[in-house]
Amino acid sequence: MIDMLKDQVAIVTGGASGMGEATAKLYAKEGAKVVIADFNPVTAQKVVDEITAEGGIARFYQPMDVSDRAQVEAIVEKTVAEFGRIDILAAYAGKTYDGDPNLSQQECLEKTTAVNQWGTYYSCFAVVPQMKKQKSGKIIICSSNGAFNPTAPAYEYHMAKGACESLCINLAMDLAKFGIRVNCIKPGPIITAFWDELMEEGDERANMLKGIADIEVPLGRTGTADDIAGPALFFASELSSYVTGLCLYVAGGMGYVYAYNQSSIAHAGAGRHDI
Repeated sequence: MIDMLKDQVAIVTGGASGMGEATAKLYAKEGAKVVIADFNPVTAQKVVDEITAEGGIARFYQPMDVSDRAQVEAIVEKTVAEFGRIDILAAYAGKTYDGDPNLSQQECLEKTTAVNQWGTYYSCFAVVPQMKKQKSGKIIICSSNGAFNPTAPAYEYHMAKGACESLCINLAMDLAKFGIRVNCIKPGPIITAFWDELMEEGDERANMLKGIADIEVPLGRTGTADDIAGPALFFASELSSYVTGLCLYVAGGMGYVYAYNQSSIAHAGAGRHDI
């Protein structure tokens, strides 16, 4: 593959790490001009520098809290001011607060919803006006396998991700007449820094993830950020020109294929709510 996204302009929220970083780098490799929209200026600039060193074009304008609508819109405005268009939005920015001992249940709900649900909403609707002007565009939303096929309870996070899938379907229906395609990726157990928010790195986490892979993932392994970047490229390219409104499991068979023995997994992190 080469130049599948030549001269296109992509905004990647959460692009400074994990799945967003892998997607941003692949988009740049395929010829896109990539804007890293992230709250962490150090890691974001590192990704920009790495893309630039490989001959790509990338920008980081300023830190962006995805739950702040004004900050999201500022990044979109700067992108249009420099490049004149937005062809792709890959909305990865997300975070779980589940299990944070410093937060009450209500605070956990509010923070998780603000980042994952409202942040995705703000990102999508910030780019829609420009895409309507162009009568073209691709929006890729990141949900989670756990929204409707959870391995372990994560109530606030999974509920917010379920809302993102509803947003995808509604946007796809509404924006099709403008030539804008909207699709959703549903990652399974992907090994990124996201897991640091749930469990400390170590033998317990490694054994838990191996148990998930061995028992629940038909392909028998946990995924990597690159496993997500490939489908994100598919949705951003002309390979998916006749695809919109699809929520795609990228989970090694989880979600599509019967889980072998779900009840046998020791669910780490469960128990925030008593049911």
